[in-house]
Amino acid sequence: MKTKSLSTVGLLFGLLLFGNVYSCLSGNYTNNGNSVQLLCNPQNDSINPVDVFEQVWQVLNTNYPYFDQRGIDWNALHKVFSAKISTKTTDEELFNTLCSLLGLFNDGHINLDNGKKSFCSGVNYKMEDFSWKLVRDKYLKGSFKSSPDSLIYYGWIDNDLAYLRIRRFPGYEVVDKYFDPIIQELSKAKGIIVEIRGNSGGTDSGAEAIANRFADRKRLYEKVYWRMGLKRDFSNLTFHYIQPKGAARYTGPVVLLQNKHSESASECFALAMRVIPNVTSVGEITGGCFASYYPEKLINGWSVTLPYSYATDQNGFCWEGLGVPPDLCRINTKEDIDARNDKVLELAIDILKIGGHYGKEAQGSLQDLRISLVYQFLESSKKNGVKAAVSEFEKMHKNNPEGVYLSIQELMYNVGILFSENKLDAATAILELGVKSFPDDISTMFFLAMSYEKQGQPDKAKALYSKIIKYKAYYPWEKGALAKAKESFK
Repeated sequence: MKTKSLSTVGLLFGLLLFGNVYSCLSGNYTNNGNSVQLLCNPQNDSINPVDVFEQVWQVLNTNYPYFDQRGIDWNALHKVFSAKISTKTTDEELFNTLCSLLGLFNDGHINLDNGKKSFCSGVNYKMEDFSWKLVRDKYLKGSFKSSPDSLIYYGWIDNDLAYLRIRRFPGYEVVDKYFDPIIQELSKAKGIIVEIRGNSGGTDSGAEAIANRFADRKRLYEKVYWRMGLKRDFSNLTFHYIQPKGAARYTGPVVLLQNKHSESASECFALAMRVIPNVTSVGEITGGCFASYYPEKLINGWSVTLPYSYATDQNGFCWEGLGVPPDLCRINTKEDIDARNDKVLELAIDILKIGGHYGKEAQGSLQDLRISLVYQFLESSKKNGVKAAVSEFEKMHKNNPEGVYLSIQELMYNVGILFSENKLDAATAILELGVKSFPDDISTMFFLAMSYEKQGQPDKAKALYSKIIKYKAYYPWEKGALAKAKESFK
């Protein structure tokens, strides 16, 4: 299960778990790169604009993973744009200069917000190649249904062809609650058109959960790398798979419709669907912003969001800044839509009427079919108890290192759930295993220390805090953990 986000990217595993430490963060953050709620620090007029500029530059210099992919010479841009900032620079001039700088990334997950207005570095032009009203009125003849949250619409093109529009991806728990009856209703179709044009994101876990309903078998579709250790290299890896799940599934011919306004979680969904042999994608290349992102508090009360994970497809190719290409390129013009013709949708209809297009086995999708040690531990602890789960974890990790993986992202996310359910024995056990594997990770050590404290073992907690305070923190949740560790150690 991919857990880059729960309901929004504002529930990033680090921020979710460190919410009680890094309490300045407020609200949720969207996963579409278009808006982010402000951090709670008020703006201070005495703050030097030069210092704000330097903070933004340094935060990206330290944590942004895609300079090469996006062709950014960050040091050169520092020389160009720092010359525009002085102690006399006004807030408006500072905001506009930072927008000009960040706009060069063309990254929908880079946003700047000053409390009065926000700026998105990514796609900011009007979508003119897709009209839901046109599809609804002409091709569905005004007859369609929607999910309870109105994030999914579905209906019939004719008696044989079904249409499923995913307006935005809900969380996997929501998908599991209401999506099976939808698929069950559409299962009699000879072909299904899945629409993600204009879908700016949502949650990756929900995207994967929906893709699972079309999966023919377990397949690898994405690898996400996370910075680890003192070197802060991308050495920790999360494997993301689709696999047949759910009470109702559809394995007939499918055509996926996508465009440049398909971003974030939609692009992860496009990666997942493109490894399924019976799925054909039609349209244009997606927006090109995949990674998990987080909000950084600026010293003047503004906020900036930026990606911090490095994502590739199953073969290790990074589509960030490029976008996922369709199998068949077809683009509507504004004139097509104005004339009430959706040529992209019509091509999809033509493909399905001849029985669909079945592609070859996706290269690499059947390699590295590993077992997640985190989810294996959770499943085993429920069935056999924590002690047995620890033993099985250690045995699998030792005897089958190429057949398993241990993801720091999955670990932190699920520890948060265990804490919320007050399952401290399981949380402590898996954190101890995590610290053995990730001895230099602040987050893992901090949560283990917290767990020890909750169980009345202050000496064990203090030993970890004494180690944490010697490290340098880079992310907001690490800074919060470091501050808490220093306070607790005193």
